[in-house]
Amino acid sequence: MIPKGSPRLDAAYRFIAFAASPQVQGKLTEYIAYPPANNDATAFLDPAVLPDLVTAPGRAGNSLHSDADFWADKGDELKQRFTAWLAK
Repeated sequence: MIPKGSPRLDAAYRFIAFAASPQVQGKLTEYIAYPPANNDATAFLDPAVLPDLVTAPGRAGNSLHSDADFWADKGDELKQRFTAWLAK
């Protein structure tokens, strides 16, 4: 995101281009176990980190899934119950 009226608009666009580049996206997987957002970055991934990525085969069973419909229906009620529990 670039704030409206940014005095360094060109620098902001250059940073976004840098951060989204395949080389940088590929390097990020060495520090965080998320796959790159840029599909062209796969050529730059270190094969040693592939088993650690959240998209690695067999890892999907370890993830938490959020049910938007459940939270839309029950979120307010659960928040009230949790707040009441905290107040005890």
